[in-house]
Amino acid sequence: MNVVPLGESKMTSDNLANPGPLGLLGFGMATILLSMSKLGFFDLNAVIFAVALFLGGIAQVFAGLMEYKRNRMFTATVFTFFGMFWILFATMNMGYLGTVETNALVVFYFLLFVLAVVLFLGSRAGGSKVVSLTFLCLVILLAVLTVATYTGEEIIRQWAGAVGIVTGGGAFYIACAEMINEQYKRPVLPL
Repeated sequence: MNVVPLGESKMTSDNLANPGPLGLLGFGMATILLSMSKLGFFDLNAVIFAVALFLGGIAQVFAGLMEYKRNRMFTATVFTFFGMFWILFATMNMGYLGTVETNALVVFYFLLFVLAVVLFLGSRAGGSKVVSLTFLCLVILLAVLTVATYTGEEIIRQWAGAVGIVTGGGAFYIACAEMINEQYKRPVLPL
């Protein structure tokens, strides 16, 4: 029997499963649900907050930490950062952090927009076209969300909802494609 001494691990970055689908599914589901509420399908409710907290938040943070172990700085940062964003979103909207000032929220969304532009540019370096397109949708989503929050215009908020469904759908598709392609050990769904 091969005993590993306490504190040593046999786990290497070569034998860790791909955490990408977990993070992408969490991001996609939370984004789609929130966007549907922006379009008026339903009000913000406990389902959205729970999905944002656990799938959008905690699952993405786990995926990000696993990506760090795999030495993938870009995806580790994306998953960990947006996981923390969803945790922040859920706790803010459940009232645990006090009142939300609109101007501060506009600046926050604008900073997220700037980050999304950087991530889009980073995704272009060797990433798939579907991944880059999803990041481009995220850029558009955060730009529209910033303007919607600043102006308070309902129609712009609805546009943010529509773009959010496309963005979340892109993340959801990438996750499914990665899982199916890995399971079949060949490209079944294009990336």
